[in-house]
Amino acid sequence: MVSMDWWSLFTAAISGSFAVKLLDIAYGELKDWKTKRNDHSRDVDRSLEPLLKCSDELVGKLRSLAEQDFIPIIGANSKSLSDPSFASVVYLFVQFWSEVEFVRFKGLSTRIAKSERGKQTQAFLKCLESRRARLIDRISQRAIGEAAQIDGRTMNYVEFIKSVDADPYMFRWLEPLLGSLGSVNQAHQRQRVLQYFVILHALIDTLDSDHTVTRDRPGIPNKLDRKSRRDLSYRVFGVYLTFVVNRPKYLGPLN
Repeated sequence: MVSMDWWSLFTAAISGSFAVKLLDIAYGELKDWKTKRNDHSRDVDRSLEPLLKCSDELVGKLRSLAEQDFIPIIGANSKSLSDPSFASVVYLFVQFWSEVEFVRFKGLSTRIAKSERGKQTQAFLKCLESRRARLIDRISQRAIGEAAQIDGRTMNYVEFIKSVDADPYMFRWLEPLLGSLGSVNQAHQRQRVLQYFVILHALIDTLDSDHTVTRDRPGIPNKLDRKSRRDLSYRVFGVYLTFVVNRPKYLGPLN
């Protein structure tokens, strides 16, 4: 009987030690997993932060213009950047497209691209370059983005204006954008710009849902006509951006 008691104690001790060891291993694995997950999240944040910041600037500017029915830039000379209001809008588009090129070629590593936010980013960029959503042709957009890069960064506003004045090739690439923005006196072109705005608005709300580096702005669905709301609902959110929530914020009631 005594012998059996000692054997039971010995077995219990061995089992207890084994269980503790398993718990130590499991804890270590969990800790490593959390560390890697946090590191990965920081990598994604670092990759997307510049894009989100310039998207936020562009969304803020377009929203302000939309509230004024684009009057501040209607009538501006679309053959030059002499009008500061017009030039600032042009620059914000150029800045955004430059950061898009950085993300496309440097920002999204294979590992990050496979993450949820990485996939969402790719979906937004694909949508913005789709034939019926883009403001200018894809090649011109990419050329503008590349031309605005200097020393591994995007030109600031002053550098950009100087470059346009000094480099005829820069102005050449800008012509499609200047023509697009110079046509906002036409209702259908304003609606195209507004649709682009809605996609960008959804981008910052989705990729920076806590609005750590962006502002949480209300939508302006009252500025969209019925066709634009329908196109955004069925073609944009229904095909490219199915993961976007709170669509009424951007579109208002569809009925």
